[in-house]
This record gives sequence, structure tokens and C-alpha cells, in this order.
Amino acid sequence: MKKLLPVLLLLFIQNLQAQIAQPAKVYRIGIFANLFIDSSFENGKYKFSNQMPRHLLPGLDFAEGALMAYDSLMVDEKIEVQLYDVRTASQSVSVLKSKNSFDSLDLIIGSVAGTDYRQLTDIAFQKNIPFISATFPNDGGVTNNPYTIIMNSTLPVHCEAIYSFVLSTYPTDNIIYLRKKGQQEDRLATYFNTANKTASGGSLLKWKKANAADSIKITDIVPMLDSNSNNIIICGSLDERFGLQLINIAKKLPKKYTLQLIGMPTWETMKDISNTDLKELNIFYSTTFYNNNGMFATNFNKTFAGKTFGRPSDVAYKGFETAWYFTNLLLKHKTALLQNLNDKSFKVFTDFDFKPVMNKTSGKPDYIENKRIYILKRSNGVISRMN
Repeated sequence: MKKLLPVLLLLFIQNLQAQIAQPAKVYRIGIFANLFIDSSFENGKYKFSNQMPRHLLPGLDFAEGALMAYDSLMVDEKIEVQLYDVRTASQSVSVLKSKNSFDSLDLIIGSVAGTDYRQLTDIAFQKNIPFISATFPNDGGVTNNPYTIIMNSTLPVHCEAIYSFVLSTYPTDNIIYLRKKGQQEDRLATYFNTANKTASGGSLLKWKKANAADSIKITDIVPMLDSNSNNIIICGSLDERFGLQLINIAKKLPKKYTLQLIGMPTWETMKDISNTDLKELNIFYSTTFYNNNGMFATNFNKTFAGKTFGRPSDVAYKGFETAWYFTNLLLKHKTALLQNLNDKSFKVFTDFDFKPVMNKTSGKPDYIENKRIYILKRSNGVISRMN
């Protein structure tokens, strides 16, 4: 034993020295957004004088929100964050891939759509890097790719949530499903019809279906209303113009009709929906993001205004929330991030419910999607959460 002690002591010292000498892991995160830097400057000068074109705002707000999150992180681990403008030629996804810029990344966060989205999903799968799609409300046709995480839920998930809300809240009322002609409207109708089917092929809810022209008339609605019942009108179209027509007609209906309007997620961003002459209507719509304007939101507003001299949009909040939530998950769970997406330790504004969407043929996840949908009610100028 006496002979072994020096050997054990030497091994302990060598192991301790190796631990001390080993460099700490550096976690590298890439944030991808549409910033349009190339097209906003000419000969080193900003092209738009004192103006800020609307197409610049979403990307800038998302990026500023994300960078604010990293300014707030209090962690011992080392983090390197790189912001990429996918609209700048030298930072396009394809150019960055050719330069092997993704090889060192541990996490990809993107506020992107279309081709950029598809390229990032492919890279995430090829290199086993979690890709957080923060704002694109679409799966983009991605299949068999468990490294793609969709925060902004797809349309089928919204329809399921809206249907569940109607089923649980107004199951015996006079329900009207109003739509117009169109392929997108056909898909919406399919989602709702699928949700309404029982295991035996029957229907859970009874509703009246109506097809309107592109321009809704009051005569399209009145014959289906019941003055002795609560009337629920579901707008089966994402067309904002169609939805606004429905809202304006509802405003003109006789007071003898009790009415609830159920809109699509596109209603959240319709400016006219907040007009004071519509305040007496009960308007519902779905969203994946809910800000209760609490103390944290108040502090966020002040900090954002101090940095940008502007008010944060929902996209800015999403930028902060996405960066904060997933970076903390990465630091806590490391290579097990994908298995711990629903860890509530780092909640900011929104509750998430991430679940794999399974491929019926392969039996593997096509992607992972946030299934948590909020139903919001707008009435008398107040927005309240229903679930």
C-alpha cells in the first residue's frame, strides 16, 4: 500500500493538471435574419435618410431582441454569438455553407422563410445541429428531420386549437362556418372537418356551412342566424380582407343576435380590428405568442426604447425569448437539448409544448413543433387570454 500511494498521488495530480489545462467549451450560436444591410446602404451611406422602410423592421427587431437576451445572460460558460444577414450576399446561407461556417455551431436560430428556411433545415440535419425556426408558421415540406424545431405553430395546429375551443366553450350553440372559394380555404375546411370526426365517422359538432363570394354580403349571414341562440361564426379563410369584411358586417347586424366571431391567426395583426367602432364585438383568434404586459415586459420596453428609440414589436419579444430560452437550455442540457425542449426553467413570456410530428411512413419525426396555442379575446378594447 505504501508503494502504491505515490503512484496514486502522481496519477491524481496528472489528472488534475489535465482538467486545469483543458480549455472550457465555447458554445457557438448563429442567428440568421433578414436585415437587408447591402440594399440599405450605398457608398457607405444609409439610403433612406431618416426613414425606416417597413420591410427592414421585422429582421432588425428580431435581431435586437436576441442581442438583448445575450446582454442579459449571467452564465459561467463561454458563448460566442454571430449575427448573420441572409440578405447580404457574403452572408447568404449557401455562401456560409461553402465556407464551412456551420461546422463550429452548436445552435442555429433563424427568423427566416422560404429557401433560407429549407437550406437551414438541411444543414441542421446534415451536421446534427438544432435549428430553431422562430417565426416561420410553416413546416416548409421538411420530413424526417428531428433537428428542426418549429416555434410558430403550423396552420393545422391552429385549426385544432380553435376547434377544441369551440367544442369546449360553445358545443350546443348555433355554429356557422363561413368561407370563400380557394385552395387555401379547402385546406382549412379539411383541417376542421378532420377535427370534427369521431372514431366511428360521425361528427362531434353540428354546424352550418356557407360559401360566400370574395365580397361578403349581409344576406350571406342573416338567414343562418338564430335570435334565440348564441351565434358562433368561424371565419374559414386566412384572407385578411375577407375577415375584415365579416367583422364589418357583424357590426351592422341587428342587436337581437348574440354573436361571437372566431378568426384565424392572421387576425392578430389586422390593424383595423382595433378600431373603436368594433369594440362591442366579441372577437376571438389564435396565436402562439402571448405577452401579458407584466413587469418583465415593462422593463423590456424601457431597455428596448433606450437602445433603439422605438417601441418593440412582437417580433422583438420573440427574438429575446427565443435566444434566452434556447441558449439557456443548451447550456443546461448540452447535447441533450432536443430531449429537454419543454424544460420550463427559462420561460419568459410564452408557454411551449414541443412535440414530434411523426412521419406515417418512416415512423420517425418529420420535425418538432410547438403545440401550445393561445386563444385570445378582443372585446371593449381589452385583449384577454381564454386558455
